[in-house]
Amino acid sequence: MVDLMLPELTSQAQSSVSGVTILTSTIKKALCAGGDVAACAESIVDGNPGYGADFFQKEYNLNYLISTFPKPYVSLMDGITMGGGCGISLHAPFRVATEKTKLAMPEMDIGFFPDVGTTFFLPKLDDKLGYYYALTGSVMSGVDAYLAGFATHFVPSDQIDALINRLANLQPPKINGQATAGMDVIYNNSEYFAQVNQVLEEFSVNQLPEGAKFPFTGDELATINAAFSQKSIESVFEYLEKQGSPFAAKLLDTLKKKPTSSLKVAFELLKRGSTNTIRKQLEQEMIAATNIQCIPVEDNDFVKGVSHKLIKKIKEPFFPEWTAASKIDDAFVQKVVTPSINTTKYLREPLLNKYFGIDFKQYPFHMGLPTNQQIAEFIAGADGSNRSYLPTPKEVVAHFDKKTNHKAGVAEKVTAALAVHGDASKYDGKYVSWRN
Repeated sequence: MVDLMLPELTSQAQSSVSGVTILTSTIKKALCAGGDVAACAESIVDGNPGYGADFFQKEYNLNYLISTFPKPYVSLMDGITMGGGCGISLHAPFRVATEKTKLAMPEMDIGFFPDVGTTFFLPKLDDKLGYYYALTGSVMSGVDAYLAGFATHFVPSDQIDALINRLANLQPPKINGQATAGMDVIYNNSEYFAQVNQVLEEFSVNQLPEGAKFPFTGDELATINAAFSQKSIESVFEYLEKQGSPFAAKLLDTLKKKPTSSLKVAFELLKRGSTNTIRKQLEQEMIAATNIQCIPVEDNDFVKGVSHKLIKKIKEPFFPEWTAASKIDDAFVQKVVTPSINTTKYLREPLLNKYFGIDFKQYPFHMGLPTNQQIAEFIAGADGSNRSYLPTPKEVVAHFDKKTNHKAGVAEKVTAALAVHGDASKYDGKYVSWRN
């Protein structure tokens, strides 16, 4: 699939007649359930780590191409979207969830780390939700994915075909009477991206399904934010143990079932992804993935996890006997994430093709629900309004409801953010200030 998509997407990006690119599937059950990592694990056992290194390098090149794609790219996550399926979806400016969406990054359960560029995407989510979903591997519904920021729009599944037809007939804006489908004038053409967004909003629900709510209570969200703001995975464990709530205990129990190697490597990569550019972070993942291919079989949790869950398909016990935590120290982590003789031996140069010469620390477009930063700036009057007084919580919700043209889920997202960061204690509960 990767070999087919790379040249096709490159051609569409450079075409003078191609406009919107739509990622969809002919299989109704799934968009993409992930990469064929079983072959990678089997190759490690056979003494051929180069196979996996080549596999991941091709895949990450595709992820980088999508993340820097110069034209509107719409991912229709209608069904199972996991692992590699997230890599070809989450970097898109337009990410559509439906009631059939089941989204997850389950790499922790196979002794790997959340990859395909998600260690760049996930730290961008508010209140460390990216860390939570990465390290627990929890499966999200379409509504959960939308409210948490994984999806930018929520469209009923039975409207997908009509949406595709509408997008396919959307004409790029003209400049001086000339068509603008060429790559040079499409990239960052805000008018064109706004047109695509408007079409998606036309097909999006006016309100979330009955009973839908933000996936976590205010207390749970605060626990997630505080836990994964710790400096190390060991400190995360310590915080959850001291916090002591039923939610914290359940979260701690979930994390303790994951391999220490995956937890520590993933946590390190997520921290780096919060400051790296998209290209540098994908290269960082490429180094880590290649080094993991070269870990001896007896200590290789990736081989153990894939063999147990995907090859032998053992259901009880659900997890294999992971490598002892005593062997997974900070030196082990640094060895995994640092360039080595393995990267020199098995990777082609450059690690990632530059494609369109585009790189960034933040995605160029934000088409989803309001972010914490946007909410904080509005409350402080730092959003260009120069407002000198604090708003009420209702005014905050009303502002973003109007700003997004009544986008479904705004009230749920803003209310969840205020539950963690809103401080009305100084103003008799009437007006709200923002606290980090």
